[in-house]
Amino acid sequence: MSSPVMPSTESLHSVNYTERPDRAFLSFLVDQLTKVEEQNEWLKAKVIQLEKEQEEFYLDGQKRMEVGFRNVAKCVDEVSAMKEVFKEIVGIMSGERIRFVDNARQNVTSEEAHRVSSSTLLANNSSRERQERRQQYENDCVALNRDSSVKTEDSVNIPRALQDEDESDAREGSQDANLSQMANYKINRAIQSVHDVAREYFEGLPNRPSLMSLERRYGSTWRRSSKERTIFAKRMCIINKINDVRQNPSHYGLPENINRNMAIKVVENIRLGNNNFKGHHCRLSLSQLYTYFSKKMDCSDDYSLSLKNRGEPRRIYLMREREARLERGNGEEEVVISKSSTEVE
Repeated sequence: MSSPVMPSTESLHSVNYTERPDRAFLSFLVDQLTKVEEQNEWLKAKVIQLEKEQEEFYLDGQKRMEVGFRNVAKCVDEVSAMKEVFKEIVGIMSGERIRFVDNARQNVTSEEAHRVSSSTLLANNSSRERQERRQQYENDCVALNRDSSVKTEDSVNIPRALQDEDESDAREGSQDANLSQMANYKINRAIQSVHDVAREYFEGLPNRPSLMSLERRYGSTWRRSSKERTIFAKRMCIINKINDVRQNPSHYGLPENINRNMAIKVVENIRLGNNNFKGHHCRLSLSQLYTYFSKKMDCSDDYSLSLKNRGEPRRIYLMREREARLERGNGEEEVVISKSSTEVE
């Protein structure tokens, strides 16, 4: 057998020389991989932190948007409430304010009637009122049946100078009272017809001065409050229309030489039904009549000495229109329900 061949020293040196650069390269690769892994870990931590920050930012933005939406909804509700208030104010000013109240739940039930009938407080109050009325009636009967003879006494002689002075003081006091009454005059709000408006302005109500005399004597100083000035302006719109009808009857298709009473009758007929207020022949209030004239809604056919159309209050027409809308809505709902039932079948 042949003995194994031993490597020489030169070959060993060559092998060691070739292994040294591989080891350095491998160590370099390991270092680079370690750095890459560390960098990946750092980037992963940054990405996780960025995700958390973005999530917090998103949640904070959502909360702010929800709060903003709630504030916007609140503002919208307040603005709509203000619009309703302004509608009520405009309706009151124009005389068109109508409230549709559902009285279905306002009827007295049997329990409420029993509670009211069994109330001891109401019974005591009613019995006390009956006793007071009976006592007052008895006192009146006693006063009427009493002897009404008056004891006569001798007249007192008063000097003529003192009597004249007392009479002059009384006249001055009555004049001062009349002046204060005229200066503090308030227009009558209970008037509902054009006849009463003209009477208050031209002639004056019983024991009251006329508005025309107040205007001639005091000017506009007697209308101190804003309410008096407003209602006087509305009344003057009607008075000016009466004067215009009287002075220019041919312009309105009326006979010539009509007097004031006839002009008042013409305007009153417009209030009672000779009009086309919002598309209907309405019986207008004085405020609505002012609106009818101020907005120039009248036409030449409205002016007549005879009442052509007897109108009804505007609220009647509004209630009829509302009932018609409700009936149409109910009819449409029934049609939809019938169609849906047929489709289901």
